[in-house]
Amino acid sequence: MIRHVIMLACLVAAPAFASVTVVDDAGRTVTLAAPAHRIVSLAPNITDALFAAGAGAYVVGTSRFSDYPEAARKVPVVGDATMIDLERIVALKPDIVVVWKSGNAAAQVEKIVRLGIPVFYAETTRLADVAAATRRFGVLAGTSRVADRQATAFEEALAGLRATYAGKKRLKVFYQIWDRPLMTIGRAQIIDDALTLCGGDNVFADLTVAAPTVSREAVLARDPDVIVSGGAEGESLDDWKRSGFLTAVKHQNVFAIDAPTLALPSPSILPGVRTLCVALDAARSRAAP
Repeated sequence: MIRHVIMLACLVAAPAFASVTVVDDAGRTVTLAAPAHRIVSLAPNITDALFAAGAGAYVVGTSRFSDYPEAARKVPVVGDATMIDLERIVALKPDIVVVWKSGNAAAQVEKIVRLGIPVFYAETTRLADVAAATRRFGVLAGTSRVADRQATAFEEALAGLRATYAGKKRLKVFYQIWDRPLMTIGRAQIIDDALTLCGGDNVFADLTVAAPTVSREAVLARDPDVIVSGGAEGESLDDWKRSGFLTAVKHQNVFAIDAPTLALPSPSILPGVRTLCVALDAARSRAAP
């Protein structure tokens, strides 16, 4: 009887100590002796995805601007995209540090690697990447059941939006993220993917830079049907409204939207995508003959 009890206890305890192996977005195979229960996140979108994956309780350090979900604001900040506090990270004794592949300074990440702390590279640039990232974080943290459920819900919501806006009249869109200098989105920005889903065509999708600077003349030459911004401070649209010959101006399709998570490549982007789709649908109605 005692032997059976001991064997049962071992079987129950075994999963907690099982190693985990995940391939990151740099193509590296990352193996941990056990699921990570002390995680440092070095990007807001990574923090959001970790919480969605059920690993929020295991996040012991984050980067600046990790505002989503609300609970993430209570986690100690250890740096940002350009500078990190190595001493503070070491003091947190993380099982792994999850970094933004194209956003965190390579020299800073290399210092973490030299300290012998496992590093996982994450890169989410398209909407389809969000669910995949959530599932990988679930494997890392041993929370796959929650991660799979959340990832599936995200995929289903996206599929619903695609079905709703498929076949809608396409609109040429200039998305302004700053006015001085004039900045927009290129193909590498996840907002470009959101525009496509909503029935919009980014007029600067031919640019590979995520946030390129463009000239006013270039925008005028591409004559967008819609000019839209995220509504943040400094994104003045007044100058465009004085350009009466632009198609967007003629149809009163120069506007800002309230979508603070639209540029966040993580599960919290979904409300922003919905807001963008609704706004473009309204613009479509105003442009109709």
